[in-house]
Formats: sequence, C-alpha cells, structure tokens
Amino acid sequence: MRYNSRLLMNLGGHIQKSTPCFPPECTPYFDWQTVGLVHSFHLSGQPGNITRLLSCTDEDLTQYAGHDLAPTHYVPSMNRHPLTGDWYPAINKPAAVLHWLNHGNIDAEFIVILDADMILRGTITPWEFKAARGRPVSTPYDYLIGCDNELAKLHTRHPDACDKVGGVIIMHIDDLRRFALLWLHKTEEVRADKAHYAKNITGDIYESGWISEMYGYSFGAAELNLRHLINSEILIYPGYVPEPGVNYRVFHYGLEFGVGNWSFDKANWRNVDLVNKCWAKFPDPPDPSTLDPIDENILQRDLLSIECAKKLNEALRLHHERRNCPDPSSLSTSNWDTAKEATISRKFGKLDGSYVVKSNSVPRNNSQESSLPDARDGMFSSLRIWVVGLWTFSVLGFLAVMVVLLYGCKGKGTRGKRYKSKRRAPYSGFLDTNGHDRHIRSTETSSKR
Repeated sequence: MRYNSRLLMNLGGHIQKSTPCFPPECTPYFDWQTVGLVHSFHLSGQPGNITRLLSCTDEDLTQYAGHDLAPTHYVPSMNRHPLTGDWYPAINKPAAVLHWLNHGNIDAEFIVILDADMILRGTITPWEFKAARGRPVSTPYDYLIGCDNELAKLHTRHPDACDKVGGVIIMHIDDLRRFALLWLHKTEEVRADKAHYAKNITGDIYESGWISEMYGYSFGAAELNLRHLINSEILIYPGYVPEPGVNYRVFHYGLEFGVGNWSFDKANWRNVDLVNKCWAKFPDPPDPSTLDPIDENILQRDLLSIECAKKLNEALRLHHERRNCPDPSSLSTSNWDTAKEATISRKFGKLDGSYVVKSNSVPRNNSQESSLPDARDGMFSSLRIWVVGLWTFSVLGFLAVMVVLLYGCKGKGTRGKRYKSKRRAPYSGFLDTNGHDRHIRSTETSSKR
C-alpha cells in the first residue's frame, strides 16, 4: 500500500512533515522512514526547514524514543475515531494538517505535502512547478477511478472538478486553510460510505475503504473548485522505467521493487528497529557496475532503484554515527552478530521472522545498552565463584565427617559399625548433590532471565 507518514513542506518559511498515518504510530517502522526522508531533505537543497506532524496517543508518547529524529509538531491520534469508533489510521493525515494549521506557528506561503516513505532527490519549489494561489500542483494517482463515476457525484457538488491526484502536493497556505476541514470531513464521509467500497467504484483492490483519505482530498478540493496542475515529472516509484531526460525530485518507495535477485519492500520492515539498533541497515543493493547496459530503459530503472536503497542505508549509517554507536570493529563477535541481525535476509531482501529485532518499550541511551554485556559477565563470574566455593565446602565437610566416623568405628568395634550405618542415612540425604545442583542451575537460569 502507498500509505505512510506524511510530510509537509512550508516553502517560503520551512518544510513541514506531518504525522505517521498508518498503524501503528510512534513506531520504529515510521522512524526509519523519517531518518531517510530528513537525510535526503538536507542533501536536496530544498529551501527551509523540516517539521514532523506526529500523531500519537498519550500512552505511546510516554514510551516513544524518536523525539529527536526531526522537529516535531505533536498531534492527538485519531486512529480510533472519537465519535464513531472506526479504526482508520489514514485519517490522521488530514486531521494532523488541520491541527497544525490551528496550533502551529506558520510563516510560509506555500506548503508541500509528501509521505514519509519518500526520498527527496532535488528541490520542489512552487515557482518552478507554477503553483499559485487557487492553483495547487500535484502528481497523478490515476487509479482513483471514483472521480469519474457515481462516487464523485455522491460526495461533491462539482464532480467535474475532481482531480485524480496525490503523493506530492504543493498548495498555497490560504488554500490549505480553506480546504483542510473539508479534507477531513470528506474523508469521514467516504469512509462511512461502505456501500461503495467495491473495486469497480473506488479502484481499491482490497475493497476496504482504505483509500477514503485520498478521495477525501480529491472531493474536498472539488467542493472548492480547487483544480490542480497535474505534473508527472515530480515523483517516480523505484522499479518504474523513467521517462528519458526527466529529473524526478522524489522517490516514493511505497511499492516493492528489485534489481536482479535483490528486492526491497518496506512492509517487510514493519517490526524491525533499524533506528535504535546500532549499525542496523537494509541489505545492500547490487553494485551499479554489475548491471547489464544493453537495455537503456532497464539500466536507468535499476540505477534509480539502487540509488533509493543506498540513500536509505546512508541515512541510517549517519544516524548511527550521530548516536555515537561504538566502532563496529571494536564490538565483540556476539554483539556484532546481534547488530547484523537486522541486515540478514533470506531472499530478495526480505526478513524471516527469526531475525526481527524488537524495539525496547523504554528508551535507553547507547552507553546503557553497551554496558549490559559487561554487567552480565560480572554477574555470572560471581555466581561461578560462589558455586565453586560451595562445592569445596561440601567436599571438606564430607571428608571431616568421614574421618570422625572412621575413628569412631575403630574405638567402638562392632557396635560402632552399626552406629555408623545409622548415621550415614541422614548425611547422604544432606549431601544430595543432584538436588543441590538443581537449585544452583535454577538460580543461574533465573539470573540469566
């Protein structure tokens, strides 16, 4: 699916990045996307700054460790609709934009809306793409067939003004202020229209109402007769053959793509903590020098796919350096193997469940995390010393008892022998080393746990 976190860019002031709008929120899945996007933003030459509109519940926010990944405007989560109880995280996109417009300090003339699963390759400016007040610019979403059928007639007074657009949006701030509430309202309206979820009406292959937010955008704009300049040269999906000579400004890696036997699908990394795990990264794509140059279209397609994957790994590497992760060469073998787990792939760059790295619910800094192996080693060393000492004491005690009994037998003859046999039973019970061993092992196991 193409849904993910959203990014807002305020041109003339600063770039604004909005909330994760795909469930769950405040998770590593959206954190690594944020790292990639923010890194590409700094390389792109895009004027302004970048800010995240992060939708998160109060409970999740207390445990969230990614506050420093981008300048952030926090937004109450609407994953669960407060009135209907409907679970629809995609509604966080218009809800977050509306919240930011009402509560943020905005000094920009134009806003650019992106998704978090995007990589910037260059600048996106309104003057270059001819955006103006009353004339937003966007990229084509041709699969929104509801603009051409009864869905549009049901949900907007101006069905002829419905544009099949999304992905990248450049809009004047005045238009966005007029439009944002309608965007949210139309999203709720389309989402509630379950009678028209069918694929032949919406184009949604899942027939689940999942793209209601996209229609909410198009229908809300149509209500205002806000027509778009549709530009197909801004965005490209890795894995698509590029148009010759086009300088695409944005990668949208919302779909699986591959080069040869290597491939990448963001959905396979939903539960992998690539941000808080030192040196975690994606499987490296092939070297460009290994590509077959015979077919120019395929060559350019594969070069773009490799560029996107390399940019994500570069962003992660620099992020780990900023977090002061230890030099990989200084890590112990076991720690280094653990750090590499997130990069292990069975095939085509996909993770097997056994390699998933879970995120810690309580944030820890790197110094705390790296000190844990030493602490455990010390604990187990002390335990071993204690066990050896206890065994030594037991053996010495046993010898002492045997000496006492031996001398007693010599002094008392036959009667002493019978007495000795009576005394052994209690002591053999006391010296049941199997039971004692079990106690030590259970203590050691519980300590390990």
